Amino acid sequence: MRIVFTEVQGYREKLREAFPSDDLVLFDGPLDGEELVSEAKGAEVISVFKRTPIRAGEIDLLPGLRMINTRTAGFDHIDAGHALDRGIAVTNIPDYGPHAIAEHAFCLLLACARHVIPADRSVKADRKFDFEPFRGLDLKGKTLGVVGTGRIGAEAVRIAKGFDMKVIAFDIYQNEKLARDYGFEYLPLEEVLERSDFVTVHVPLTPDTEGLIDRSALRHMKEGSILINTARGKVVDERALREALDSGRLYAAGVDVIADEDDPERSPLIGSNKVIVTPHIAFYTEETMDRMIDEAVQTIQGFKEGRLANEVPREYIKRTVRTAPQD
Repeated sequence: MRIVFTEVQGYREKLREAFPSDDLVLFDGPLDGEELVSEAKGAEVISVFKRTPIRAGEIDLLPGLRMINTRTAGFDHIDAGHALDRGIAVTNIPDYGPHAIAEHAFCLLLACARHVIPADRSVKADRKFDFEPFRGLDLKGKTLGVVGTGRIGAEAVRIAKGFDMKVIAFDIYQNEKLARDYGFEYLPLEEVLERSDFVTVHVPLTPDTEGLIDRSALRHMKEGSILINTARGKVVDERALREALDSGRLYAAGVDVIADEDDPERSPLIGSNKVIVTPHIAFYTEETMDRMIDEAVQTIQGFKEGRLANEVPREYIKRTVRTAPQD
C-alpha cells in the first residue's frame, strides 16, 4: 500500500518500522495542495497534520485515495464531507491528550491573572525588581465559565476544581455525569458569560461556532473578566475582543489561536499589551506528539486489515456545536 505522511519530523524510523512492506512517502513539513497532489499520486492513505489542508480539489485529483487520516482531533483543514461523498474514509485522533490543551488554557489564565509576561520583561529588560505594577487576581473562589464540555472542556472543569474554583458551563449536549461529579450547572451562554470571572472556550470550529464569541457575547461578559481561547481563532471576533480590551471592559485575554495563523500581522490582537498570544502550542508536548503518531499507526494498520477505527461519521460532520458535543 502506498501511504503518504506529512509533518513527521523525528518519526521517520518509527514509521518505517511500523510499515516495513509498504511504499511510504514521508515529509518532515507540510505540503500545499499542488505538492500534495503531485506526491500522493497512487496513494491509498494520506496521513496529515494540521498544516496540510486537503480540499475538494485535491481529493478529486487523487482517484485511488481510500482514507484520509488527520493526526489531530479537529478536521476543519479537511473537506471531510466531500471525501465521504467520494467514498473515502476520514479518521482523526480524538483522544491524543485533551488534558494538555486544558493545561495550556490554565497556563494562559494564570499568566494573564498574574501579569507573568510583563513582570518577566520588567526584570529582564528594565532591570527592575518591583512588584507594585503587577497586582494580580486570585483564581481560588472565582467562577470559571467553560464554553464546550467535550473532552478538553471536561479536563478544564477538573483542573478548575483543583484550584477551588466555581464552575458553570455552556454546551447543548450536556454531560450530566460530569456536572454531578464536579458539582457545576449548565446555563445559557449569555448567563455563563455574565456570571463568570474567567471564560475558557473549548468548542470546535463549525459554521455555527464561527464568531460565537462576538461583540454581543463580549458585552455580556462581566466587567474585568478574562477570556481564554485555545479552540480555534475564528470562534472569537478578534476585532470586537480588541475593542473590549482597549475600552477596559475586559481585564485581559489569552489566546493560543488566531483567525489567520498564516499571517498573524492581520490579527487585531497583535500589539495589544492586554493579550498573551502563543502560536497554537496548547497540544504540543512530547507526550501528545508520540500519542498522535502511535494512534495514527494503529488506525492505518487496522485499515489495512479491514478494520476502520476513529472514523469521523458523516452525521457529525454535518452537525454544529448547538447540536453536537465538542470534539
